[in-house]
Parts: sequence; structure tokens; C-alpha cells
Amino acid sequence: MTSPDHGAPHRPRRTGRDRPGWQAYCQALNLFQRQEWSGALSLLAEAEVVFRTTNDVDGQWRTLAAQAELHLCQGHAHLAMARALAALNIAEQIDDPHICGLLAWRVALVALRQGDYRAAGTYLQRAQLCLDIADTAPPGGLLAATAQLCAEAARWQQVMAQGRIDRAEGEAAVNEVRAELMRRLIAIHQHIASHSQTDPETWTWIDIELLPLPPPMLANRSPSLVQRFLGWWRAVFGPPAPPKRSPSPDMLTDKPVVIDEPIPVEAAKPSVAVQDDQSAVTAQFTDATTSPPADATPPSSASSGAPAASESAPHTAGLTVYTLGTLRVYYNDVLVDQWEGVRSRSLFRFLVAHRHLPISKERLAELFWPDSEPELARRSLHQAVYCLRQTFKRVMGDVPVVLFVNDCYLLAPDLPLWVDSDEFEEAIATARSALSRGDVELALQAYGRAIDLYQGDYMAEERYEDWAEERRIVFQSAYLEALHQLARAYQERKDYPTAIMLSQRALAVDSCDEDAHRMLIGCYAAQGLRHLAMRQYQMCVTTLKSQLGLSPSDDLEAFVRRALEKTE
Repeated sequence: MTSPDHGAPHRPRRTGRDRPGWQAYCQALNLFQRQEWSGALSLLAEAEVVFRTTNDVDGQWRTLAAQAELHLCQGHAHLAMARALAALNIAEQIDDPHICGLLAWRVALVALRQGDYRAAGTYLQRAQLCLDIADTAPPGGLLAATAQLCAEAARWQQVMAQGRIDRAEGEAAVNEVRAELMRRLIAIHQHIASHSQTDPETWTWIDIELLPLPPPMLANRSPSLVQRFLGWWRAVFGPPAPPKRSPSPDMLTDKPVVIDEPIPVEAAKPSVAVQDDQSAVTAQFTDATTSPPADATPPSSASSGAPAASESAPHTAGLTVYTLGTLRVYYNDVLVDQWEGVRSRSLFRFLVAHRHLPISKERLAELFWPDSEPELARRSLHQAVYCLRQTFKRVMGDVPVVLFVNDCYLLAPDLPLWVDSDEFEEAIATARSALSRGDVELALQAYGRAIDLYQGDYMAEERYEDWAEERRIVFQSAYLEALHQLARAYQERKDYPTAIMLSQRALAVDSCDEDAHRMLIGCYAAQGLRHLAMRQYQMCVTTLKSQLGLSPSDDLEAFVRRALEKTE
């Protein structure tokens, strides 16, 4: 960054399109509108690097959101989900509930594209909360009501997968839910489209405008709202693929989405033909999504004793616990979001992490109340356990969750429990085993599954607790391993934008990761982007010096010289 010119004290502050990185971002959106995916993704990657270097949080979440839309248009729903979640996490730093609500809505749509109704419901609820705070939510709690429909669809799929209902009867019930779901999504889209328009000169527009613009309409008749939404739905989600039989997504063999009916950007009033169009939309939606995911009921995991997850999350009875990133707990697809007491949530996190061994009450009291007298610490522990049991009693009834045996506390061993960190470890172990056997494709599938599961640091809310630190480091190292392996695979297949995106995710975790810097330099150089390769090298030098007091390795220096020579 250049030093300020003290000789020109009245120099105007750079804003909007004049700030570093915004020109590349706007150029990327122009390419996006022309459906020039590769060029748009490269420019977005360039803009993201600049925004991260200049600590431009506003630019970071926008480039991530744009990348998510681009991946979705290309048919890479799992990549779209990863970028959309990253955008949402960064947007939370600017404390704008309206933006966070819109991004949560986008994440929900990506989850629906993946067939994950439970996750879609979670983010619809989150969108409802954020937009309520911003006073921009659709009326009547529409987002929350739609979230309940997602939960109902997930429950019907679970019942069918378990063979507790005739398949034809179950599919009829799911189709009925999906028809109502489509109607509510139309209403939500109408509200958001008509309330989220801002001045383009501020470069703050999101949502619909991040979709590629369609060619001019050839018909004289203006399409109705539902027709336009159907076109938008197809443009975003594309025709559904056949149900996958593998529980892990193959990141390297996704097929591109066929966009057969684009949607105009501008919002419009409903036409008189809405009712007829709505029935056509419902038929299209239900026909396209009749079959539930084949992996709705995952196989049992021999290593953990808990059900393994489907592509995004399990659909089994019992507790589902997400420990990578912010703690999320579900019981039979119902989010546990009201925790009694101050310490009950932290206590549950600890018991989940140490669920294979009973924990003495003395250890728990000393860990959570180290500055209290022993007797007072024990009373505080008893109160926290009582609050924890009350929390789960509200959603589980009398099903025991926390047991007290031989002066020790533990989670009930017979409670059906799925934990994302178990699934993450299993995916990494599968990938390493496959690599050792020379099965590269299976390894890459497993690594792809692992990075989908990694939504943040292990027990992120316990960042300053020693008991979580060791596993956090192990999981972070495995996550970086998965990113490096996948980036190399994409680079070898000359899919440089995706390799760049994966390497940037690695740098977001460890800015001193030389392997990630090397990958970015190599990908830029391979595309003839010498200036970006040089900038990445300088960023690597600066980061290593400022954070570790080191210089790049001799191997990296030699690699950079060779890479830049090829671009001359």
C-alpha cells in the first residue's frame, strides 16, 4: 500500500468504483451478464485478492456472493454453497441485517438446489430473523412459514426412506408440500425483487442483478410474474439431475446447467393470468423434483457408531450436531435454538466433544468455574445441567440426553447422534486410504465431501478454550490438505478459476500457506496474467515477513522465476 501524500491534504477519498478492486469486480459482472463464466471467475478472484489485501469487507462479501451465483449457473451447487456461506459469514462483520437476510435467502435457494430441505429451512429462518430486524421481511412471517414447509418435506422423505409409508403415497404427500413451497417462494421472490433495488452507482446491488441478464424478449406479450419466476428458477437451479447414488459429491464431474428460459431482471406487477400460470409452475416443479435424494438415509458409520450423513446432512431420527463453525443442533429436523441458562450451550459442546468417555463432575466444575469455590462451582454445574436438560426437554420430551452415572456426566450412549466432525474425519480417512491405493477419483470425491462439511473452525465459539484447540488444529490441517489436493487436480485439468478459488480458501485459513501462494502464482501465470502472479508473489513475501519474520523458500523463489519467464 502506498504512503499518503502529505503534500496534497485535500485529496478526495476514493469511494465506489474508484476503490481498489472494484473495477475488476464490475468488469466481472459485465462478463457474467454475457455468460462468459471463465473470464468472470478470474476477475472475481482478482478482485477478491485485492479486497482481502485492502481489508475491504464490503467488496469481499460481494465477490463471494457473485462467485456463488456463477458456480450455481455452471451447475456446481456444492461450490456455490461454499462461496455463499463464506459471503454470509463476512457480511455479518458489517452489521447490516438486510444484507445478511438477503444472503441467507440465497443460501437457502442453493440448499434447495442440492435437495437439502433441512438446511434450506434453517437459512430461511435466518433470513426471516435478519430481515425482521431490518424491517424488510416479506409480510406475515412468510420466510418462517416456508421454512416449516421445508421441514415437512424433509420429514416425508425420511418416512419414505425408512419404508414406513408406501412410496406412491409418500411422493404424493411430498408433491403437495412442494406445490405450496413453490407458491410461497414465488411470493418471497416478488417481495424481495420489488424491495431490494438500489442505485447502481453505489455498487451495492445484489440478489437478482448478480444473475446473468437475459437476451431481449422476442415475444410482444409481457410474461406474467409466475412465468418470469419460473424462468428465473430454471436459470438459477437448472433442470434437476438424476438422484446420485454416491453419498459424496464428485467435484470434478459436475455437468453444466442448461439455461432454457432466462428471466428479465426488472420486477413487474402480477398479470391476470397468475392463477393459470401458477398451476403450470406447480406441475413443472413437482414433476422435476418428485424423486427424493437416494442418499436420504445414510449408511451406518462403523467408526463412530452414529449414522453417516447424506450429501449435506443426515435425515435420521435423533440429534444432528454441527461442530465445524457455529454450533447448530437439530432433533428430528427441528432446530434447537432456545438454550436455557448461560452455560448450558458451552456444556453441551464439551459433552459432545468428549462423548465417548464419562466426565467427572469435579473436572467440569473446575473447567467452567475455575475462579469459584468448589461448592459454589458444583452448584453452578448442577444448575447448568438442569438448564441443558430443560432445553432438550422442550423439543424431545422425556428422551434422556445427559446422564449422571458414578459421579460422572455423559451424553446418553443409546441416543441416535450424528456429528459433522465425525463425518469430516471419515471423509479425510477415506481420501487418504484411496490415495494410498491409487484411486485418485475416489480420493477427490472424499476430499470434496470434507470441504463441504468444513463450515468453519472446530468449536469456533470455544476459540479460547484449551480443550478444543488440539482438535481444531488437526481439523484445520486436514481441511488445508483437502483444498490443496483438489486445487492441484483442477490445475492439472486446466480449470484455473476453480483452482484459484480453492487456493484462496486455503489462504483465508492460513495466509502464510506457501503451497496456496504457489498454486495461485502458477494458475495466474498459466493464463498469462503476469501482473496477478507478481502481485500474489509480493503478497506472499509481505505476509511471511510481517507474520513470521521469514522470507519465501528457495523452492518458491525458483518456481516464481520459472513461471514468470513463461509469461514473457
